[in-house]
Amino acid sequence: MNTKPNLFSLATKELSQDAFFTWLLQWADQSAASFDQQLHQVAKAFVQLLLGESSDYIVNQVQAGRQWKNIDVWAEVNGEYFIAIEDKTTTGEHSEQLEKYKRAAEEHYKETGFKLVFIYLKTGNESLTTLKKITDKGYTVIGRKAILGVLQAKGVNNEIFVDFVEYLATIENQTQTYSTIQNIISDWRAAEGFYLQLQEQLGKWSDWGYVSNPTGGFLGFWYNWAETNDYSLYIQIENRFDSGIKVVVKIGDWEPTIDTLYRIVAELQPYAVKHELTLVKPDKYRTGDTSTLAVVKNAFADGGDGNFDLAGFVQVLKRLELVLNEYVADAERVLSSAEVNDPS
Repeated sequence: MNTKPNLFSLATKELSQDAFFTWLLQWADQSAASFDQQLHQVAKAFVQLLLGESSDYIVNQVQAGRQWKNIDVWAEVNGEYFIAIEDKTTTGEHSEQLEKYKRAAEEHYKETGFKLVFIYLKTGNESLTTLKKITDKGYTVIGRKAILGVLQAKGVNNEIFVDFVEYLATIENQTQTYSTIQNIISDWRAAEGFYLQLQEQLGKWSDWGYVSNPTGGFLGFWYNWAETNDYSLYIQIENRFDSGIKVVVKIGDWEPTIDTLYRIVAELQPYAVKHELTLVKPDKYRTGDTSTLAVVKNAFADGGDGNFDLAGFVQVLKRLELVLNEYVADAERVLSSAEVNDPS
């Protein structure tokens, strides 16, 4: 065995993580200081992070537990704050659970004077677009980097604590290994890190996630919807891991016909040439609610040294944006002109 056994690489379920964070919060209570002063200090810093308070905020009393009103982790701090934590590893929220937890806490504490704090604690990777929806629901998103920033600040020797920190650090390190195409198409977390970087650079009109389909599914990234009255075109990245990664142009919001696919891909070619891109038809056209219209050839060229040229790839996507936007703008202009000339 080349690596040290780690408890949390085996106990990967969210319930195990719930237990760790509840345990850590209990260490913030002043009564725990005599058992392990360093762990106590880190636990207090973790409470301050959750509350959005500075290090000057004094943490004395902390009661914490699990599964109150189905809330993953809860804590009362100094008889002043109630913290509700939705704890997530790789999954996202569902079934309006956040709204339900918020209503339950607000109803229970409405006459108490407690300040309520709602936290979405995320140790895995999640689209920035979906995280924005979480904040819109009144939750503060606290991610892996922020958690590690607190937990790694002081030297704690507790073995459970050390195992958890090392486990989180491993996830973070793997997420940052998107420097080569080989990593992106062979390691799920590296692929997620790649998509997160793209979101940082391409802005809010992008999203990513797993797409399940009859051909085996893929980790997808999509953005830049260019719309006409008859259809929408958008850019999609498909990472199938076992069979590689590609950039495609998709069509949706349309009346599906094979003839439409052939016509539009032919009409796109002059725009692609103008922006120094090569668009080719997929191996086989399939019509559905959304269909692949074209594949961008050689979209994932490396920098010549085996490393992935992320900046160069972003420029490829930016040029593809221009192809779609200019084509759609011209198509709409032609349609408007035809309507003016034929008012019937």
